[in-house]
Amino acid sequence: MIFNKSKKQGITDYNIKVNIYNGIAFSISINLVKPYFAKFAERLGGNDYHFALLNSLPALLSVFAFLPGALMIESAKSKTKITSKFLLAQKLIYLLIVTVPFLGSVNKPFLFVLLIGLMNFPGSIAIMGYQSSMGDIFIPRNRGRAMSLRNRYSDFSRLIISFISGQALTLIPKTPQQTIILYQIFFFIAFVFGIIEFIMLLRFKNRQDKEEVVKEKYFTLFLETVKDIPKQKKLITFIICSLMFHFGWQMGWPLFSIYSIKILHANESWLSIMTIVNGGCSIIASTRWAKFADKKGNSLALALATMGMAITPLLYVLSKSLLQLVIFNILVGIATAGTILILFNLLLEVTPDKNRTIYIAIYSILINISATIAPLFSVWLKDMTSIYFTLILVAILRLIGSIAFFIRNLKLNKCST
Repeated sequence: MIFNKSKKQGITDYNIKVNIYNGIAFSISINLVKPYFAKFAERLGGNDYHFALLNSLPALLSVFAFLPGALMIESAKSKTKITSKFLLAQKLIYLLIVTVPFLGSVNKPFLFVLLIGLMNFPGSIAIMGYQSSMGDIFIPRNRGRAMSLRNRYSDFSRLIISFISGQALTLIPKTPQQTIILYQIFFFIAFVFGIIEFIMLLRFKNRQDKEEVVKEKYFTLFLETVKDIPKQKKLITFIICSLMFHFGWQMGWPLFSIYSIKILHANESWLSIMTIVNGGCSIIASTRWAKFADKKGNSLALALATMGMAITPLLYVLSKSLLQLVIFNILVGIATAGTILILFNLLLEVTPDKNRTIYIAIYSILINISATIAPLFSVWLKDMTSIYFTLILVAILRLIGSIAFFIRNLKLNKCST
């Protein structure tokens, strides 16, 4: 019995190490290039609508990925094996992106945006598969330690690679053509680390395989879940508040890139500095937000975090230099960390234990429908008015969403007393 316990602990420690290596490879693969998607699109000749599509198109394809992806993952005998296939498909698109600058008469910025969007279809399924796999690989008492260690190492890797890539893109190239070539090299390196991430995913040792009975019942459970949603009052009010806030949140995404790159003329070095400041503050703030939420409740913490997010667009309006924008990104990182962390915690809080994966998939579809529309709408509105007017409107919409969360919190407190 002692031997079996020791053997199980050995497997757990092994899986924790694999999870850390997987997280580092994931972090390097994505953060080597993602902070510069908009800048790369601009260097290829992209305009403001290409910036919007960098947010809208991936969200649209995610809408079509969530349900079939959930069905395939839940019905698979080995979640890690099917997840690895979608992960590999996602990483192979990096190689296609490398070839974009070589194509002569093709609309290069649109093709780049299209490939980024296509990456999100297998990518969304891979993320769902990974999250679901962790439930099979780690028992609850080990899951927190495994994920916190992964996040610690991957967050550190993100900051380091963001700094190196930003400095390299700024200091090494001497001509615009050399900058494009360095981007191509980075996308290839991102592919290599994506393959390492793929290999690490296959190295996990599962505790148990999925029972075959799930394959027969899953679609039936999906239909039952949809019928059961009207009975889940807390979930419905959460979804309404979340959609109100998310539309304002998502409207700001392309505007921030436009303001940084087109108005303040940020290069890759400045973009990497903003990423580092934002990410560093997020890492520090996450634990504080978690403690505050444990003490005061997720609902109140979310109302305060989203209030900080409502101020963010106004900070951009006030920013007249890149240095100011970097300083303001301290608050941006703090507010964003709280919003992301507590939104997910609150989602788990309001979803029933039974069929939770399906509830989350349905919620994710609604959020991504919003994310498809909001960025395009904000750029259109900017063209009709001005970027300053649109940023102020974004702040107002986010504030309305934050107030909605606050009112929801008050009503929940009244019901509990």
